[in-house]
Amino acid sequence: MRLGTMTSLFRDRRECAEHFGYIESVQRCRKAGFTVLDMNLCALNRRQTTLHLDNWQEQVDEIRNEAERLGCVFSQSHPPYRRGREGTFATAEEEAFFRAMSLRALEITAMLGAKWAVIHPVMDVTADINDVDAHVRYNQQMFAREAELAAKLGVGLAFENMFDGDQRRFGSTAEDLIAIQDSFHSDLIGICWDVGHANRMYRDQLKPIRKLGSRIKALHIDDNLGKDDLHLLPFEGNVPWEQVMHTLYDSGCEADLIYEIRNNANMPEALRDVTARYCYEVGEYLLSLYR
Repeated sequence: MRLGTMTSLFRDRRECAEHFGYIESVQRCRKAGFTVLDMNLCALNRRQTTLHLDNWQEQVDEIRNEAERLGCVFSQSHPPYRRGREGTFATAEEEAFFRAMSLRALEITAMLGAKWAVIHPVMDVTADINDVDAHVRYNQQMFAREAELAAKLGVGLAFENMFDGDQRRFGSTAEDLIAIQDSFHSDLIGICWDVGHANRMYRDQLKPIRKLGSRIKALHIDDNLGKDDLHLLPFEGNVPWEQVMHTLYDSGCEADLIYEIRNNANMPEALRDVTARYCYEVGEYLLSLYR
């Protein structure tokens, strides 16, 4: 297990709506101490990066070259995700662009040498919530092209645990994720465990971690108070991190410890680098608990 962070640690600017470019994000993550990265591509279909442009491959080459120069590696990525429980769009044009960017995100993942791409499962809102087979079939249908391309590229797809809101949402439990994973019959389909999401779903997330064990191929590390998805730094919420880290170790999970945190984003520019370094130090302490 290695410590890493999403490039989105340096994505949002406090002073304006414009995002940091990926190369600057990589540089500043490295300056903070991180050498393992997750390529956060969630904003790709919203055109908030420049990777939707025709020269995207040239841009990715530049990002990869800069990461290699700095001694950084990409462990995983987070492609764009379908919003809402059913993952549908208002227009066919919006869905077509989303699909194109989702497939592009997998190509970017492969070009950067990352092994896993994290995706959000969806649910068939026309089916009964307890009809697991229907929801699994829906995910197979919705992600068929992604799974086919990922297999050709040698990239794994890791389905991430969601959380229930006002209604039950398929994909929120360990059992849901196992059903999806097993249905594909492929070693390139895995599970991403988001500790923050699980803190909202479970009184005790240690049990599902034990159940999933080595099925977990990617981790999203963040904290909250059990209600809202705050994406706080570990130890700023009520996740029992000592127990979580020991259980990850004991369960056989060897996925990298990847931050998905937002608390650095609202810092004034003069404090961004120093708070990022603090995040790194907290992560190093977390790694010391993995035993």
